[in-house]
Amino acid sequence: MRIQSINNTVNFGYNKQLNDTVNKKLEKAKGNKELARTLLEMNRFVNTTEDKLRKAEQDKNHHLMDIYYDIFINTKPTISRMLDERFPQLNYQSTELSTYRKELKQKDPKDDEYTWKDSIVDELMDEEEFKAVMQEEIRAHGVDPITDTSEIPETKTNAKPPAAPQAHQKTKKQAELLEKFTPTEYSPTGFSSLGGMDDIKEALFDKVIYPLYYPEKAKLDEIEYGKKTPRGELFYGPPGCGKTAIMQALAMESGIPLYNLKISKAGSKYVNGSANNVQQAYEQAAKIAEESGKPVFLAMDEMESMTSKRKGGETGAEDDKMVSTLLQIIEEARGRNVIILGATNCFDQLDDAIKSRFEDKIYIGLPDDDTRKAVLKVLLKRRTKGVPLSENEEELNKVVQLTKGFSNRDLTILTDKASLIARKDNRRDIMASDFIVPVKENQNMKIKEQDYMSKQTRPAIGFAK
Repeated sequence: MRIQSINNTVNFGYNKQLNDTVNKKLEKAKGNKELARTLLEMNRFVNTTEDKLRKAEQDKNHHLMDIYYDIFINTKPTISRMLDERFPQLNYQSTELSTYRKELKQKDPKDDEYTWKDSIVDELMDEEEFKAVMQEEIRAHGVDPITDTSEIPETKTNAKPPAAPQAHQKTKKQAELLEKFTPTEYSPTGFSSLGGMDDIKEALFDKVIYPLYYPEKAKLDEIEYGKKTPRGELFYGPPGCGKTAIMQALAMESGIPLYNLKISKAGSKYVNGSANNVQQAYEQAAKIAEESGKPVFLAMDEMESMTSKRKGGETGAEDDKMVSTLLQIIEEARGRNVIILGATNCFDQLDDAIKSRFEDKIYIGLPDDDTRKAVLKVLLKRRTKGVPLSENEEELNKVVQLTKGFSNRDLTILTDKASLIARKDNRRDIMASDFIVPVKENQNMKIKEQDYMSKQTRPAIGFAK
């Protein structure tokens, strides 16, 4: 006998009553207790992750949503199948599927946005239902699966994984692949809002902005000196040092819209699906450029996660497809008014062919004195008790020297901790001396910069030493 509907008491999220029952059974399990403890920890972890995902969604924190989505969508289906096998009488997977579907039914019918809830419903369906849904999708786009089965994916049980959806099978998820950069009060307003990095600013102006502002002069440079407009720019270096800020500043300085490829949404369970999603995101950016008659920036962060370095020229077919797709995109982007901006913390993990396709590889290292000073000024001016220190050059320079070796992101953490010291001390103004203890206690945050620098002999553009 299979128990069907425990979920009638659940309004949103995973079925609380069902999961409590499962967890109690795992706690009292006999036999392989180690496996039971592992399943218990995994189930509690995935439920906690879903709670955090929902909280981030409620707070509209898209950064955290992307992080928790990746964890949740890759663990929930696995633990559901494992629990289904261990407790078949509870019908765990289909009960959870029913729970999420009930929540989706409450969504506004006019809302076409593809959400993480749609994703988990897709992942939890069994093979037969999955195939039926795909056939219905194909029929909806004008293809009869009885007479034309060439586009129907194989079911999940076949040895060969399902093929990626073709153009006529586009899902709502593809609309989420690109995210337009919208400046906030804390975003760079241009190169002038970034302290230091003079070499980088000069290089970007000469190679990217100048050809856009003065196309005729740029053409003359190409004829007379062979100076070509680059296909794109690849920024690399330690995390938290300003690669994203540089891309945003470049967009603001040039007046060109910046679209970010959402790596977490580009992943796919289909063969070659990830590569196809990246191609479709690029086509979408190219279409925007064509319709506006102006170029656009397409930013691809964490490129090492898309194109890992191939060993001995061999890799999986999925990686080969992604590398081939990116090579083609970078090659033809210039002709379609799209400028590719790549970023990575792990330069030497990138596929060599991808690295070579970017003519410009710009190293963004730890902030120099001018950059740290500019960052600290911004951070201190955001809090009224920090304004006096931000305007006192002598005292601010003490903090600049004290924080040498820390990244831009680290400076935010140190400023928060220094502010807390001042607040606890009778809510006084923040002083330079407040940074001494946080800096001393957080030496472990410092990174070894050489671990992120290219091991190639070609000198990188970066901060003055």
